[in-house]
Amino acid sequence: MLRFLILVAAGFFALSVYAPDVAQELVRRGREAFIAFQQNPEPVQVEQSVKDNDASGFVRIRSDRSGHHVTEVDFNGRRMRAIVDTGATLIAIRYEDARTLGLITPSDRFDIKVSTANGTARAKRVTLRSVRIGSIQIENVEAMVLDEGMLGQNLLGMSFLRRLTRFEFKKGILELER
Repeated sequence: MLRFLILVAAGFFALSVYAPDVAQELVRRGREAFIAFQQNPEPVQVEQSVKDNDASGFVRIRSDRSGHHVTEVDFNGRRMRAIVDTGATLIAIRYEDARTLGLITPSDRFDIKVSTANGTARAKRVTLRSVRIGSIQIENVEAMVLDEGMLGQNLLGMSFLRRLTRFEFKKGILELER
């Protein structure tokens, strides 16, 4: 019995000495993984089909490991990565990507104040000629460009989604239909 009590006491002692370090390391690794995801989430393969005419289509986007729907989107004919975000009123485009698209110039003013998940930011409203995911394309879509460094990933928001016939989440799959 005394041997058992000594083993239990030794176990508690080892746990009290090493557990804080182990817990701290797990938190550090989790934080690094989350930051890496925000900076570079993997796009998900889009399943698509075209209906009777070219104006309509159907697309399925599977969620990634973290439950986000990340995919490749063509903004004005240029392919870029975006996260589908029903909480975003408009499509939100990274400053760096907007420069690539020719949507902004260095002298542009970012005079719209917006609230984001990361806090308050400044933005500029723009109109995209076309937004396409798979077989679905929509013309003249409102968007905003956030000030430099304020957005880690482009967001495909409601200015695109509300112009669809429907969008629906089913068991980790987002279905889009036009």
